[in-house]
Amino acid sequence: MRRNSPDRHGRPTGPRGTRTTAFAAAAIALPLFAASAPAAQANTEEPPQVWLVELAPGVGASVLEAAAHGLDYEIRHDFERVWNGVSVETDPATARRLERLDLVEEVWSDVLFMGPARVGDRPEEAQPELAQAIQTTRAADAHDRGVTGEGVKVGIIDTGIDYTHPDLGGCFGPDCRVAYGTDFVGDEFDSDDPEHTEPVPDEDPADCGGHGTHVAGIVGADGNVTGVAPDVEFGAYKVFGCDGSTSSEVIMQALEAALDDGMDVVNLSLGQSFQWPGYPTAEAAGRLTEEGVTVVASMGNDGETGIYSGSAPAVGSDVIAVASTDNPQQRMDAAFVPALDRRIGYRSINDTPEPEPGAATDPLVWFGRACPDDASEGDVAGKAALIVRGTCTFKEKYARAVAEGATSVVIYNDRSGPFGGTGIEDGPVPALALTDADGADLHDLATIGKAPVLEFTGETVLVDLPRGGLASSFTAYGPAPDLSFKPDVTAPGGGIWSTVPVADGSYESLSGTSMSSPHVAGAAALLLDDDPKLTPRDVRTRLANSAKPVAWGENPDLGELEAAHRQGTGVIDVIDALDAEACLYPTGVNTGDGTGPRTFELQLTSRDSEIRSYELTHRSTIATTGDTRDPGFTAAEPKVTFEPKHLNLYPGQKATVTVTVEPSADLPLGSVFGGRITARPDSGESLTAAYSGYQGDYLAIPVLEHPEFPRLAVIVGQDPETHEFDYRDIKEGETFSLTEGPDLAALVYLGHQVSAMEVSAENADTGEIIEWEPEQYLQRSPGPDDAMGIHLEDLAAARPSALEPGQWTFHVKVLKALGDQANPAHWEQWESPAFTLTD
Repeated sequence: MRRNSPDRHGRPTGPRGTRTTAFAAAAIALPLFAASAPAAQANTEEPPQVWLVELAPGVGASVLEAAAHGLDYEIRHDFERVWNGVSVETDPATARRLERLDLVEEVWSDVLFMGPARVGDRPEEAQPELAQAIQTTRAADAHDRGVTGEGVKVGIIDTGIDYTHPDLGGCFGPDCRVAYGTDFVGDEFDSDDPEHTEPVPDEDPADCGGHGTHVAGIVGADGNVTGVAPDVEFGAYKVFGCDGSTSSEVIMQALEAALDDGMDVVNLSLGQSFQWPGYPTAEAAGRLTEEGVTVVASMGNDGETGIYSGSAPAVGSDVIAVASTDNPQQRMDAAFVPALDRRIGYRSINDTPEPEPGAATDPLVWFGRACPDDASEGDVAGKAALIVRGTCTFKEKYARAVAEGATSVVIYNDRSGPFGGTGIEDGPVPALALTDADGADLHDLATIGKAPVLEFTGETVLVDLPRGGLASSFTAYGPAPDLSFKPDVTAPGGGIWSTVPVADGSYESLSGTSMSSPHVAGAAALLLDDDPKLTPRDVRTRLANSAKPVAWGENPDLGELEAAHRQGTGVIDVIDALDAEACLYPTGVNTGDGTGPRTFELQLTSRDSEIRSYELTHRSTIATTGDTRDPGFTAAEPKVTFEPKHLNLYPGQKATVTVTVEPSADLPLGSVFGGRITARPDSGESLTAAYSGYQGDYLAIPVLEHPEFPRLAVIVGQDPETHEFDYRDIKEGETFSLTEGPDLAALVYLGHQVSAMEVSAENADTGEIIEWEPEQYLQRSPGPDDAMGIHLEDLAAARPSALEPGQWTFHVKVLKALGDQANPAHWEQWESPAFTLTD
């Protein structure tokens, strides 16, 4: 039975995250059982929750009801059209009984998808633009041809759309651009807040969060900004309230509604990181493609947590997963610096006052790094404190400066480019974030006594992005945990200026794969405008075949290409996709693991009117190696052969090319490598597919090897907002009572995704073994110290009265990704030290 924590395209949090005073361990999930706050007494009556019950092929809801007669549960929704299963409300124990039925394939927890941060207020005089990004993808050139997405319906499953925005049509309903949609949840809904977990739907998909309006503008704004497909018709499917998270059940309902409303394309700028392709949202998205709907989803923003960090539904096999590159420039709020005689860009750090147009800072004084143990490098009383980012939190830097009398705080980056920040609560004075280059110039002036000031005019300025055209630092790596090839393609997602609700200033710059995905959704609409007969597979193939490679962002001067499992086939090129005279399929290939040669087939299909000659070529991409969470990089130069290498393709003809990839003998074990296969015609544009593979035995990746985990610990508290738990070490001779406490937990760190987990407890006195239902398809731990907690009280609640007083040990077994359940060598296990249970 699946039990996962909330997640978003940002940082994952969840009900079984851990924080400790003796050791650090933040956040992933409690699999196995119901989430509950630490308490002295075990909860023997578990509250009802929502579960997704996947049924065996050919089995429907009525058959389940007949087979499960007598069990106390309520069917909430039958997803027959998009997924072979139902959502039910019941307690965890009953959910486990449902899972034991032969006609039930799997019972999944209704995982939470954390909502994006709300957009902020922006100056009304902003000068909006989206031109850079649509020029990068050549969507603007398609507009010059008259291809604008007219007649194509695009569904936006997100926070809703501000349909009053003039760039999005100004109205909702028939004859409006936002012609379809509904609110599935209500403004107050937050599936992570016990007081607001029940949706209150209505028919008005107005956006009070802002994210969906930004996404819709990228797809198809037509006004002060121009989107990728400015004549599409929208469906607005609101699955988030104004703040907080949503659930898989709600997302799947929205997918179902988009299908019913006849959407041609659906965009999902949301996801749950580190997920397997078989999760229900990915499966449901895939079902839409079978019905002729092109589904596009953001790959995720967890790139800084390493490889295997992609999200569901993007990792679904039939979904177009989109990675992100940075725009060449990003529009930011501007401040004029007289001492520099130029404008610089800034961002406000939440939660501090926004500078008012016409205002100015007091003179800037260099204050240093401003961490708690640092000496102050200047007197900032009555002045503006200039601080460099790094080492400690924004909150700590800000508190130091305010405590010493600063009237504003200016923090500049310690690495290239702009940055954003949060973490300051109700700050009394403004806090601004600057680029490293602008901050260094201000630092030079301040240290020679020039005391520069920042004057706020309410204008905006374009700021160069150091990774312009390169993979965004946040964009997630594939492959999926089953090694399937992901992402599929890339589009601009870093620094995108687009529409936001009118009440929030109408326009804003945001970054994320949430922004790259709608570029591809809009491009899909352009292709369908040009040729409505294209299938979802045709759309993905054309976009992927024509994509252009991205240089390796860590050192572009070396001439290496970004990892295939981070960029897919590259940045989409709308014009070449429109003009494609042939296709190369599949566009992304998983070559599996091992150390020897890998062989796969590609099919080249002509849609040309003349004979064309093709030559097959190969170019490798950078390989990742070493630590999954902090990978190193190495050049991979496999030997690649083609059979045939040259061929003539007649109009309408299909030809099969056999590709053999032999990894270099010096490629380190544990590397994920890849490359681009290109069919180059004697005239016209080339067609490209990509592949990735694992060097070595994929089953050799350790799962339970961590210097601090697994271990036993005592629960000491829980953060009511993040749901992270605090733990302490067990004291020598300490005993545990299910009625009196203290509350015991096993903290488990998963070094990699696992196919299954089994938990049991053994009575050291009697040899009795208590087993709980196994888990399937668990996510890996995100960071180097992120463990999940398995709480004794949850286990006891699942098997009341099974744990009697005495000496016990926990046993945790995990089946490695793609492991054979029947092969003992594919399992890892841990046995805890003995602990004493009392009455």
